[in-house]
Amino acid sequence: MTTKVLVIVEDEEEMRVLVRALLVRDPRLEILGEATTAAEAVELARALEPGLIVLDHLIDGPVMGLDAAPMLRAAAPAAKILLFSAYDLAAEARRSPAVDAYLAKDVPERLLGLAQEPLGLGPVAA
Repeated sequence: MTTKVLVIVEDEEEMRVLVRALLVRDPRLEILGEATTAAEAVELARALEPGLIVLDHLIDGPVMGLDAAPMLRAAAPAAKILLFSAYDLAAEARRSPAVDAYLAKDVPERLLGLAQEPLGLGPVAA
C-alpha cells in the first residue's frame, strides 16, 4: 500500500479537524503536517515534500492561500495543490498554474475524492 503524505494549510482548528476526519478515511493517505500561515506551509512543504497540499484561501498572516500557492509549488514542485475555500475562487484557481484543483467548503463530502484524484488513487475498496 502506497502512503501519500499530505499537508493541511488551514487557520481554523475546527476545519482542520474536519479535513483530517474526511481524509483519514483512506488508509493510503497520511497527514504529516498542518500549518496556519503561508510561511509555516512553505517550511513544511520544503521539509516533507508532500504529495498533496490542501490549502485554504483565508489563512493567518499577510499572505492568503491563492497567493501562497506559487510559493508552495516552488517549495514542493511535485506536490498537487487543492484550494479548499469558503470563497468562490473557482475562476481564479483555474487561472493559477500553481493550483491543481478547487473545492468550495460547502461541499466537503467531495474532498476525499478530489484529494485521491491528483494522487492517482482510486476510491478505497469497501
